[in-house]
Amino acid sequence: MKTNKKIHLFIICLTVFFGMSAGALLGPVFPEMVGPLQTTAQNIGMLVSAITFSTALFSLVLGSFTDRIPRKKILIFCLVLYGFTGLAAYFATDLETHLVLRFLQGIGVAGMMLVSMLLIGDLYSGPERVHATSRVGMTNAIGSVFSPLIGGLLASHSWNLPFLFYTLTLPLALFAAVCLPETKSVGPEYRGKECGNPGRENGREQNRENGNNKKNGTPNRARNKKTFAELLKPFLDIKIFYTIFLSFAVFFLLYALVFYLPFMLKAEFGYTSKESGLALSLMGITVILIASRVKVLALRYPLVCLVGVGFGFSGLTVAMIGIVHSKIIIVFLLLLFGMGYGLSQIIADTLILQIAPEDSKGRIISVYNSMKYLGQTLSPIVFGFVLASFGLETVFLFAGAFGLAVAGLSWLVRGKFRAGSGHEEVGENIREHRNVHEQEDETGSLFVGEN
Repeated sequence: MKTNKKIHLFIICLTVFFGMSAGALLGPVFPEMVGPLQTTAQNIGMLVSAITFSTALFSLVLGSFTDRIPRKKILIFCLVLYGFTGLAAYFATDLETHLVLRFLQGIGVAGMMLVSMLLIGDLYSGPERVHATSRVGMTNAIGSVFSPLIGGLLASHSWNLPFLFYTLTLPLALFAAVCLPETKSVGPEYRGKECGNPGRENGREQNRENGNNKKNGTPNRARNKKTFAELLKPFLDIKIFYTIFLSFAVFFLLYALVFYLPFMLKAEFGYTSKESGLALSLMGITVILIASRVKVLALRYPLVCLVGVGFGFSGLTVAMIGIVHSKIIIVFLLLLFGMGYGLSQIIADTLILQIAPEDSKGRIISVYNSMKYLGQTLSPIVFGFVLASFGLETVFLFAGAFGLAVAGLSWLVRGKFRAGSGHEEVGENIREHRNVHEQEDETGSLFVGEN
């Protein structure tokens, strides 16, 4: 991997880290915010809903723009918005202002996460794309698991100090403006400008087609109807539809554990919030390990089958956590869950980048990202009903059954990911580059790739 691509990947990974930190950073801080904001523990939870809802909503909205306007500009705007809302939140003293700022910050998160994935699809291909996706997946896991530790450390000095952590995206925006290339702009004629694609010729052909339509009197209304139908067509592809579902399923299962494991640890062993946070961080160890090896696995096995294996590990371990009563066994199960979660998340990200058509990739990735946040939003709600009706143990059993069901479903649909509809099965594409892979120096470093 060339030096400039390493820098690009470094920027993308930092962006993803801050995107994941938007919610996770404040987890340990919420109890400390109740007094200063003069609110209740129940109302303080709205700070989570505000940013999650905003991120899911604007992932869809921004997706319609990323295929038409420069993606780099969107990213820089979102980084700046993210940083300034964090700065404003540092000085805010009431819940209502914080809710507005969190909603605005969700717009920044939506653009940051969406454009980061699109940049991977634009800048990398073949084994490089899997390598980049695995590094981003590793960063994603680090952000979701270790951000609470950072937030708790900062909050030990002052309840509002963690908000200043968000301002670090302001220098990152400047760094991105200088170092990142522009990969998309208005119209297909630009696409060959920096990516080496035959976009200009396609753009000229499109312009000639538009001119012919005007001469021949082709109705614009019929053309618009065709365009609307084409907007929906990619989502009817079973591969795209199922991979989008996987995005929801990964985080629906993850947040069942993140939200309810601390309750179980407190009830069984008397753990504090700090000790529960340390327990959850154990998952990050195996996520990092599996992310460093996912490229090798992708060269040997079909990716949709690897997703099934990941969900199998995750589902089985979550179910067992609900019925065991040993600290040592729970630690072991958390390590196994991290392996399954890391594998399923990284492979799902790789799949969607591979199978999404270039002309609608922005829209598809936006829906894909929205499903992540929908999974985060619905998980505590759904499992909250399970908790109220059946108890804490059933929460883990229900979550485990869901994970195992997704594992089985992935096995059943594996044949749909074979060659067809103009898209080769992703594992076959990667295996064509085996010689490239064999020449790599697998150092295990976070941002070191091909030499």
